[in-house]
Amino acid sequence: MRKRKIWLNIISVGIVIICSAGVGALMKADSSNELMIAVVSLGVALIALYISLRTFYSIDEVNAISRMDGNVMENSRYRPNILRAVFRFPQIGFTETSEALMSFMEDLFNNKDKQSGAHLADSVQEVADMMVLVPFFIQTSNQKNSSVHLHRVSDLIATMKRRVENFKEISDGSCKLLDETVNLIDSVFSYQKMTANGKSDPSKLLEIRGSIFINPVSCILYNNYLGLYFLQRATAILCNYQTGLSLKQQIEHVAICSSENKSLALIYADKASISFRKAKEHIGDDNIWRAFVCFNIARAEYMRRILEKSFGKQSDTPWEESINESIRCWITTNQIIAEHFNTIIETEAKSLSWLQQALISQENKVRLSKVVFQMMSQKPLTDHNDNPWVKNYADIIETPFFKSLPENDPQNRTNSLIRNIYDLLKEDK
Repeated sequence: MRKRKIWLNIISVGIVIICSAGVGALMKADSSNELMIAVVSLGVALIALYISLRTFYSIDEVNAISRMDGNVMENSRYRPNILRAVFRFPQIGFTETSEALMSFMEDLFNNKDKQSGAHLADSVQEVADMMVLVPFFIQTSNQKNSSVHLHRVSDLIATMKRRVENFKEISDGSCKLLDETVNLIDSVFSYQKMTANGKSDPSKLLEIRGSIFINPVSCILYNNYLGLYFLQRATAILCNYQTGLSLKQQIEHVAICSSENKSLALIYADKASISFRKAKEHIGDDNIWRAFVCFNIARAEYMRRILEKSFGKQSDTPWEESINESIRCWITTNQIIAEHFNTIIETEAKSLSWLQQALISQENKVRLSKVVFQMMSQKPLTDHNDNPWVKNYADIIETPFFKSLPENDPQNRTNSLIRNIYDLLKEDK
């Protein structure tokens, strides 16, 4: 770009010199016609050269802006790395962490120097990578904080859509994948918003053309949230579209649900399981995504088992295997994160970062869900390796794990499950 400006400046100076010489020649009384014609011709030629170069460089700049070569959306070997994001935001408080995350995503679209299609695609993909963390900031017990972040993420998606629309004016042909990825992010956020405040339509996921995605993160995001949509539909049918029910209450509704609704719920649970397993195919070695997806597989498979059992069928659906894999992934992930922060924070009073607390809360949620699943099925309680854990259900509350749980989870992920376990212990007595 700098060389182009130098050549245009040289030609501009040449034009000025020739024009000055031409004016001087015209002002001299004894100047010949041949000299004047030569000077004017040279000036016209240089002006024509200047215009041609400006046109060529303008076309070349448009081509450079519209090029999508090398963008990560078209890279089939691209892999998720959520740990990098957790390390990038080590802030301890909710406000500081959420501000850092939102500012990072918003700044991706404020850089005026990065206007090419490849840069835009990379920025959109960066937001897609971060979408798995967004629920930790919008699904909280603090409704005011949740509302603020719902609004900011909505504004961010609107900005992304405007940038893509502006890019379409330059190169509509290379925007299909970019446009669909932004629609995917919008649809995923609609699902997350529904789980946060119940005021959005998650069916937007059905409008996404999932087969267009090449990037594994987009494939994971699409299939995982499509599976969550199907699982949500199955749960809604079983619970007669009641909201706010605990896990225990959702399972209990199977007994009072009509056969017609149970058949429909089973279809949705099957579709959810298929979608989750497709998501798992693209995960690679990312422990956090594997932990999320395996837990979702376990939920879908557990629902399938209790529905099939209600029809008198003997089901061997291996939900325990998937939930154990999820727990192991969470344990490993949280240990790695703890070791990382212990090496970079040398103070005596080490506080957990907000995202660290969020992932620990997610681990606790999965482990408590397994306890509820087993108690509801009247099965012995086992650990994440399927070894016997406690002899009697009542012994669970005396375990180090249960005693370490916070009384009031700031992430609002475990409170309901703890109440479920205490209720089941009362019923067991």
